Amino acid sequence: MTLDRLRKILFGIVVAVIVIVAGLSLMDSTTIVNSQKATTHPLYTEDDKAIFVNGTTHAKAVIFSGHGAANGANYTDGGKGLIIPRGFGGVIDSKGYGAMRSSGGGKASFTFHEIGNSKPNGTITATGAAFFDANATGNLAFLSNVVAVYKDQIYKNGTDKVTAWGWR
Repeated sequence: MTLDRLRKILFGIVVAVIVIVAGLSLMDSTTIVNSQKATTHPLYTEDDKAIFVNGTTHAKAVIFSGHGAANGANYTDGGKGLIIPRGFGGVIDSKGYGAMRSSGGGKASFTFHEIGNSKPNGTITATGAAFFDANATGNLAFLSNVVAVYKDQIYKNGTDKVTAWGWR
């Protein structure tokens, strides 16, 4: 066997080992990701009303407030956001922050980011994620460090309906 042939065989073995190790590593990552599950029942639902405070053709600032229920606790919420048209097919990008306060004294704050699609009738259908900080208290303490994945239906009159599921 020539030295050149031996190098090719060794190179092939090294490549095969790298592929196998990388494949096992990916399988491990997939297992970790797949062990995360969304809750089967909504974590919370809410109804809000948005007021567009200013804007241009490039972005609209919005203030929202409303009410909802999370894990049996009724709450009011409010916050600020920015809706940015993405320039093609009615797609929008929205991000902002907010806070919830329950009638039982609980508090939770979050940031959110969603992407949606504006329909010809003026409604927006969006999906997104809300990231709750670690400072939730009282009967909303269960929201500490939770990521909620949600659907948002925004109507032309500024009202919207959010349904969220917890990611654990």
